Amino acid sequence: MISIALIVNLERGMKKIMTYIALFIGLNMAAFAEQLQSVEYPDAAVPQVLDVMPAGPSIGDMYTSEGSLRSSIGGPVVGEYFEQATLVHLNDTLTRTTRSFMVESVYPDGSIYKLNLIQTDHGLPLKEGHGHVGAIVGGTGKYSGIRGSYEYEMLAGGVAKVTNTYWLAK
Repeated sequence: MISIALIVNLERGMKKIMTYIALFIGLNMAAFAEQLQSVEYPDAAVPQVLDVMPAGPSIGDMYTSEGSLRSSIGGPVVGEYFEQATLVHLNDTLTRTTRSFMVESVYPDGSIYKLNLIQTDHGLPLKEGHGHVGAIVGGTGKYSGIRGSYEYEMLAGGVAKVTNTYWLAK
């Protein structure tokens, strides 16, 4: 026979479990936020290069550029970007470099910050077919609390496509 005391204790235990579940879900709502995605096409920009010694590709060389972000190829401008890449590793045998890559995408309602390490051919522009995936690490304004990743693709004709996949904390 089940005693009343046992039923009361089970009921109290279930209430505690339900309270903990509700608290866990409430504190982690960002984990359940809707996944969002945006696609943008940065205008090609000629980078400014700071070539540190020795001449040619060497650790510490910096590449910076800025330009407009468009909603489609040749479409309306939706923002602008500022990027900086610094050469952090040099592999002369494979004629490859590794660059730390940082981008700020600026929109009317806030900014998105992106970071990555990418490999490229020594000092050459990105070629058709180049692609890399990096982290979206923060933002301002509407994008405050953002997290996610971006995919960069170099298309034919020197056109780049960036797909941002992200979540916004609520």
